[in-house]
Amino acid sequence: MRSSTRLIVNTGAQYTRTLINLGLSLYSTRLILHALGMDDYGIFTLIAGVVSMLAFITNAMVSTTQRFMSYHQTRSNLETQQIIFGNSIILHLLFSAIVVFFLELASLFLFDGFLNIIPERIDAAKIVYQCAIAMIICSFMTSPFKALLISHENLVYTSIVEVVDGIIKVVIAWLLTSMDHDKLILYGYFMLGINLLNLFAFTIYDIRHYKECVLPKLCNFNGSYIKSMGSFVGWQLYSTGCIIGRTQGIAIILNRFFGTVINAAFGIALQVSASVNFISSALVTSINPQIVKAEGSGDRKKMFALAEAASKFSFLLLAMVIIPISFILPNLLKFWLNTVPEGSVLFCRVILYTALIDQITYGLGSANQAIGNIRPYALTVNTIKFLTVPCLWLLLYINIPLNIAIWTYPSFEFVCALCRIPFLKYSGGLHIWQFISNVFIKIILPFVFLVLTYWSLYSIGNILIYLFSSIPTTILYWIIIYYVSLNSKEKYIIDSIVSKIKI
Repeated sequence: MRSSTRLIVNTGAQYTRTLINLGLSLYSTRLILHALGMDDYGIFTLIAGVVSMLAFITNAMVSTTQRFMSYHQTRSNLETQQIIFGNSIILHLLFSAIVVFFLELASLFLFDGFLNIIPERIDAAKIVYQCAIAMIICSFMTSPFKALLISHENLVYTSIVEVVDGIIKVVIAWLLTSMDHDKLILYGYFMLGINLLNLFAFTIYDIRHYKECVLPKLCNFNGSYIKSMGSFVGWQLYSTGCIIGRTQGIAIILNRFFGTVINAAFGIALQVSASVNFISSALVTSINPQIVKAEGSGDRKKMFALAEAASKFSFLLLAMVIIPISFILPNLLKFWLNTVPEGSVLFCRVILYTALIDQITYGLGSANQAIGNIRPYALTVNTIKFLTVPCLWLLLYINIPLNIAIWTYPSFEFVCALCRIPFLKYSGGLHIWQFISNVFIKIILPFVFLVLTYWSLYSIGNILIYLFSSIPTTILYWIIIYYVSLNSKEKYIIDSIVSKIKI
């Protein structure tokens, strides 16, 4: 399959998977809440929260393994790739042992009065906690096999497994409603079973289809690769920690200054942002392996061209959703929540605009990962993101109104986005004017068209006209993109696909 065709297929698979799983998740949550009841569901959410809390470690490890495998697929022989993959499994085992040690140590304190759980449910909570630890181990050990699939750009299979995962969760939720045993414990075991199935699904497929997928051998232990990948993971964790720290830090500051009601509004904004971010993340996940492979083959010109395409299209795709939503946020939140916490509209717009700004140079972050210059990038670029927290605190401390101070969020993101350009100039040889002309200039006209059109429609004051006009507006938006934003090669790819569909 040609790389351009594979990219489109993978992006479509990612979109489909996300939309299906979003619906399945909403439905299964409703069933689980009914089956467990408020108290037991709260216990499971509290205990199993450690899984989601440590998810950023899993994501960092997947990203690291995928980067090393993609990089060496075009420049190293099979034996070297097998050694790298085997050492990545060793690294995951080491991380698993460290995390399990600290989680087991924490259990001595968590269930000794720290967690507010009624005495009758302590034993069940302890079992669920052990299931959660086992789920973390499964997640860690699944990472290298999932990363190998991504490095081979086989996102169709990963999407199928994740959709099946969502379907099984709905079936389990439905089964729990008719079972008489301790449903909290059963649910813990069922969730662990799903994680084991995912591990087997990825492991067996990789072993059967990819020759570099081998179990680690002591003779293949390579301290150099372990150190290199460990350092990469560490700085990936730092970068992710800055992003999570920014979000949680802002939540704490808002709580300290304004109380829990404002936290509810901020939490709603984060949910809205997470729901629309899949638009750009699907494209980025699909194109990242090609960026790394281009760098691994020594074709830096192609690598930067792909990074430019990733920045341009992820911005345009996300703008297509964020701009129309931002105008009618009050109506959407009222329809969704009925009672909308004060400040929700403001926070939603701020966080959505922040996500959109990030996409302008997002592809350059992927380019830097391909180059491997992770440490200075993490310290330079991602530290800027975290500076939002002390700046916001200072502004609120000197009594700047919240509706003004909160705009530090997208402001620092804009600085961060711009910093990627000179950083990649000096670390990778990026042609700044070429990036500006191929990305910034190409997105101006379709973006301005989108903003002015939806602003005009919103000014009419009729929500039905606004909604029905979104279809022709989107069509015109993509026509403008085709003639203004696409280069000749991108137009050729689109024309080839359209001609095949016609046939």
